[in-house]
Amino acid sequence: MRQQYLWFIAVCIFASGANAADYVEWVGPNSGINWTEGSAIAAGAGIAKEGTPPSLSKIQACRAAVVDAQRNLVESLQGVRVEGITRIEDLMLESDVIQSSVEGTLKGAVMTERKPQPDGTCEVTVRAPLTGNLASSVYDKVFEVEGGAFLQPHQAIDAEAWVTGLLDFMVPTALANAGTPWQSAIDQLASRLDKIEAVLGQRSAPAAQDTSPTGLVIDARGSNFIPSMSPAIRQLRAGILYPTSKTKQAASERGQLVSLFTRDLETAKAHPIVGERPVVFKALRTWGDTRTSIVLNTTSSERLSRMIRDGQLEDAGVIIVL
Repeated sequence: MRQQYLWFIAVCIFASGANAADYVEWVGPNSGINWTEGSAIAAGAGIAKEGTPPSLSKIQACRAAVVDAQRNLVESLQGVRVEGITRIEDLMLESDVIQSSVEGTLKGAVMTERKPQPDGTCEVTVRAPLTGNLASSVYDKVFEVEGGAFLQPHQAIDAEAWVTGLLDFMVPTALANAGTPWQSAIDQLASRLDKIEAVLGQRSAPAAQDTSPTGLVIDARGSNFIPSMSPAIRQLRAGILYPTSKTKQAASERGQLVSLFTRDLETAKAHPIVGERPVVFKALRTWGDTRTSIVLNTTSSERLSRMIRDGQLEDAGVIIVL
């Protein structure tokens, strides 16, 4: 009877703690994943042992509640869907790194609510982010490419060497050998550039207003799509458009989730992660049996392809509405 009562308390904690627009996936009766915040959450309830002095009963009850919540948080983290039907608990069996990341995340969990009750029970809620080291270690595993590493980004340009090479190319060798000072050659080059800029009107041209998209919102309502740490957006009868290789690398390096999820379209459009000018696409259907991939129609696929080709989504956020 006591266990049923404490279970009912835990359910009430969850019901009062989540926003209406948040998408919370229940992993257990008192543990879940808040996909809108990108965090694992768990509730715990405790009661002091019989015979405990009244002066200590509140403390003992809350300690018992914390232990219960931590145990439930393990269930939350292990149940996080990573890719397809793969969950974090599956990856923990294959990787010591991921197991270590999960343990570190559990140790860093934060108690968000602590409510001692007049009847001697105590209710607590704990929360642990999926971002950070946990996301990085998971993405390092699931986003592996052939050879075991991502393609490296372009190396930074050595500005001094580049300018020197440019001058070597543009300044005649004979001029340099004749003893003409480098400053004179640079002044000549600058003068020529000034004339070119004046002709093209580059100095007087007003700055164009930026109208490029700042984020992406996918409206998947009405489909049977389910969230994961690595959702995919596909084009009709073709391959995956998003995430790109650059997105995967950034997610791995920064420990950021590929996408967040919410229940409300307006909430998604106003979310800071998608910026001031998000583009909204309607999902056509899901792809495959895992239900973690979204298919766009031809028109949306072509537009998204152009956005990706133009580099408009490299630093943009993505939210999927369920």
